[in-house]
Amino acid sequence: MKMKKMLCMALCVAMVGSGSAFCMAEEASDFEASLAGKAEGLTVGVCMGDLSSTYIVAAQAYYKVLMEKAGATVKVVNCDGDTSLQSDQIDDFVNMGVDIICVHANDPAGVAPAVEAATEAGIPVVGFNKSVDGGNLNFAVYSSDNVATGAAAAQFIADKAKELGVESPKVAIMQGTMTATDAYLRQDGIDEVAEAEGLVLLEEPCDWQADKSEQALNDVLTANPDLFGIIVHSDCMATGVVSALNQNGLAVDASDENHIWFATIDCDPTGIECLNSGISDVSIEQSPLALATVLAKGCMEVVAKGESLDGEIIMMDTNVVTADMTEDPARWATYDPETATELWSGTEEIWNAYIN
Repeated sequence: MKMKKMLCMALCVAMVGSGSAFCMAEEASDFEASLAGKAEGLTVGVCMGDLSSTYIVAAQAYYKVLMEKAGATVKVVNCDGDTSLQSDQIDDFVNMGVDIICVHANDPAGVAPAVEAATEAGIPVVGFNKSVDGGNLNFAVYSSDNVATGAAAAQFIADKAKELGVESPKVAIMQGTMTATDAYLRQDGIDEVAEAEGLVLLEEPCDWQADKSEQALNDVLTANPDLFGIIVHSDCMATGVVSALNQNGLAVDASDENHIWFATIDCDPTGIECLNSGISDVSIEQSPLALATVLAKGCMEVVAKGESLDGEIIMMDTNVVTADMTEDPARWATYDPETATELWSGTEEIWNAYIN
């Protein structure tokens, strides 16, 4: 192995272009090899609240990839929004005697009794992008600090308004379901920036639905022809926004004086498409692959060793992505965990950055 690494270094010096790629491949394979045996013999039950978004599908798929490469057996179930069913699924995993349960809670309060029963039975439970109201979780990983995510989107719009000398710019907010934690926390971040920077917010509850964002934006544009900006709580509503812009002759890039500054959140494949088209200007990326990586590391290096993080909630960092960054292989939207033959390029960096 030392000889291989020395050869790789020599090639990098001699052939900067092709050698760099060779080194990256070698390092990636070394990291993948290091996972072998870390979860040998473990059986993990994964209870998903839903698999309705590209984001959460990618997160659970990549978690499964990493755990299986480390030797674990991973069983995934989906309650499809049924809290009672999810509680039963947790009970089933307890009866099966799995070693770890990961819960993407449909209702953080509703599943708490089942999680408590699991921990009392001696089975550690970790939170998958959500916490649980009680239940003594070993730890939980969140895709991001949602307040910071919302604030980053709003700050982009605010900075653009200052750059262009626009005072009290009107900004339409296409909101998710406002009883959902990620929606109202993202809105909190937007509100904080709006108050500090003088944004005039036009808040439109859209329940994460593209058809509702389309209708809402059409109404906003009719009443506010001077609309300066748009923020969507999630890329799942971006297609509706683009449709409304098209209907109003406003689906244009920043070189056009009629361009409306547009920020999205998630940077999923739809978000990437909007950036590449020039219709949107920035996407605040939350990486499900990073989430899955930290979740897997915690399971392998903490829970599997009989240790605990005492309910710690780990918030992932977000990235502000513009059109010139969409080809970076670290973008999660361009990686498919179910078909890829190599690990996501950002895995080792994220692995080393969290739970140390």
